[in-house]
Amino acid sequence: MSEPRLDPAARARYARQIRLSGFGEAAQTRLLDAHVLVIGAGGLGAPVLSYLAAVGIGTISVIDPDIVELSNLHRQIIHTEAAVGTRKIESARERMSGINSSIDVRTHPVLLTPDNALDLLTGVDLVIDGSDNFATRYLANDACEILGIPLVWGTILGFDGQVAVFDARRGATLRDLYPEVPAPGSVPDCSVAGVLGPLCGSLGSAMAMEAIKVLTGIGTALYNAVAVHSSLDASWETVPVSAIPGRRPVTDLHAHRSDYAQHSLDLEPTADTSEPASRGWHELTPGTVLVDIRDDDEVTAGMVPGAIHIPMDALLADPDLLPGAGAADGGNEASTARARDVALYCRSGMRSAKAVAQLRSQGLTVTSVSGGYLAYLAQPAAGAQPAAGSAQPAGRQR
Repeated sequence: MSEPRLDPAARARYARQIRLSGFGEAAQTRLLDAHVLVIGAGGLGAPVLSYLAAVGIGTISVIDPDIVELSNLHRQIIHTEAAVGTRKIESARERMSGINSSIDVRTHPVLLTPDNALDLLTGVDLVIDGSDNFATRYLANDACEILGIPLVWGTILGFDGQVAVFDARRGATLRDLYPEVPAPGSVPDCSVAGVLGPLCGSLGSAMAMEAIKVLTGIGTALYNAVAVHSSLDASWETVPVSAIPGRRPVTDLHAHRSDYAQHSLDLEPTADTSEPASRGWHELTPGTVLVDIRDDDEVTAGMVPGAIHIPMDALLADPDLLPGAGAADGGNEASTARARDVALYCRSGMRSAKAVAQLRSQGLTVTSVSGGYLAYLAQPAAGAQPAAGSAQPAGRQR
């Protein structure tokens, strides 16, 4: 059987890469036939998605429940000022379709969770993880191991970044590179540590290139290795990674739920109260006082209706700012009652969990909302453009 040929429009669009020695129409056809799923349309996802659309990946699925914020724009170059307040996946789809209208872009405004990961990843040829937290990274890694899908992985911290390709069928995975899962909040994300936009571009472009290599078979993909990049001295170093002998393969996501703790944050009750330190959005009562502890720039694109905004730094410096800031023991009856109905949320649940731990150590009875604002946005009733906080405090409006 003769090799399928591209139509004239595709041949003209992809002429410069088809012309590459060792690439040709065969490699381009593989890209057009491929289905790639990208987790995250943020700092790493922005260059990844842009280049995947441009290079001609036939089907691209994007998972991200988040909305575009003004503070995203210095690095998330797929989004524009006009997109602030809208869902990232819709902004990304518009931009990708503008780059290449011939591809199929599919969007999923959800969090990746142990309950939906296998369904979302089934049938794709390759997964690219552009997430910003360890819970999602390990979940994506484990789902790919179960399904036998190669995973292109990248991460940034400060001025440095790392890129790798994981495939349990060929050797090492994320669990071989980092066997111990960091505790939620133990490693700062870019909202805390900061990040430069061009670093996202460098790492995201490298991830897109690894995806092309895996899909087409050209070159040598970063299997069983991690490429470490330092932006300040423009260096790249490739470090070998070996599969851990005797490591038990991942066969069941639910057996590893504690490793995906950022989305559940099943914190134990503290010694001075029987109440859990964390609740899900569905567990909040209509009388819950909801406090958004994100930074000022993070709330410009929207808040949960009814929430009160108190930035985390200000709250920890002066806990009396907290509505009904009564102690669990020793406070007056009215303030204690109010304090038992206060819930904090941040973007993903990490900062609110840390804030709750500190406030409870001071005798205040507060809880953290599991999964934070991202989990709220992932709920169907949340809507694409959440409203700013209204006058009266309340739980999620239905």
